[in-house]
Amino acid sequence: MDILLDAIPLKGLMTGISRYVRSLYVELERLPGVTVHYYEGRLCTTKMPVQARTGSWTRTTSLVWKLPDAAAFGFRAATWLSYELKVRRLIRRNRFRLYHETAFTPSAVRVIPQVFTMYDLSLQKFREMHPKERVWFSDFFLKRRLGYAAHVITISDFIRSEICEYLHLPPEKVTAIPMAPDPFFSPRGRRKSQGVVEALGLPRDYLLFVGTLEPRKNLSLLMRAAAACRSHIPIVLTGWEGWGHDALPKATRDQGLRGRVFTTGYVDEESLACLYSNARALVFPSLYEGFGLPVLEAMACGCPVICSNTASLPEVAGDAALLVDPHDVEELADAIDRVMDDSALRSDLIRKGFRRAAHFSWEKTARETLAVFRSIV
Repeated sequence: MDILLDAIPLKGLMTGISRYVRSLYVELERLPGVTVHYYEGRLCTTKMPVQARTGSWTRTTSLVWKLPDAAAFGFRAATWLSYELKVRRLIRRNRFRLYHETAFTPSAVRVIPQVFTMYDLSLQKFREMHPKERVWFSDFFLKRRLGYAAHVITISDFIRSEICEYLHLPPEKVTAIPMAPDPFFSPRGRRKSQGVVEALGLPRDYLLFVGTLEPRKNLSLLMRAAAACRSHIPIVLTGWEGWGHDALPKATRDQGLRGRVFTTGYVDEESLACLYSNARALVFPSLYEGFGLPVLEAMACGCPVICSNTASLPEVAGDAALLVDPHDVEELADAIDRVMDDSALRSDLIRKGFRRAAHFSWEKTARETLAVFRSIV
């Protein structure tokens, strides 16, 4: 099984898509009979690409976002068309058995079977929460390219049902294979975790949010709930400052939370594990998620979880989290107060969280993915 992989996501920051691709292929490479060829538009190698440096990657991305929407769309589209041409030439010169597309649209590739991983339908269902150029790119390419995919893999049963309904794909052409927390995420000792917290200039006690700071993550509701709850505990927001994060300072001021909200930006994995381990709870009020990996990462680190009761999150969290309506400020504020005030509830959530996180593994995900690949080939 010689697999050609679109490795471009591996050259970004370790966020949702890049974590999926990296964790999956670390395990796939361990399975017998599998050879992976990583192609990132320039080089094709059997060695997994190194993750981007945070500073240079952020600067490059920010420059693209500063372009007018039409120019940014033109740049993105031209880059993608060039990539497709190069990958077709590469396939003609080599004996790959299957091509795995892991970006936002299938490639125009027919010479060998193509499996496309689709993470969610947010660009179709929450268009107003994305940059216009990103939505235009999806509108132009996705349906034009969907027929090139022999099979679609997605990351939750919820998204699988949406793909079948919205894109009119037959159920037998779409397989849901869940993600998993990396085994790296486990409880860190109090001394170590608090040392990281102090080094980042954060308060010793806090609620934690993890994810890209963008409108879909519903941080405005979190700010209103933080102002409404009895607990005046600080909020720590950890993650890359994505599109639309400029609205956050205004939401903080409007709710009178100045001095209670802290942002860390993107942090390395060890720091993230320490932040999970030290937090009183992870609060994840996202409006829409294809999976919601921070929920399982927090559980694996012994951190209680409060998350939305929408999209894939109930499927991922099971009975191990407090589920709240992501449109109800009072319900989220009450959940925060309950976790802060009730030590028995916290202990119960931690115990159930460990059990829930252990239910998922990247080894299982890799074996199920390889079974799909073999069936298509």
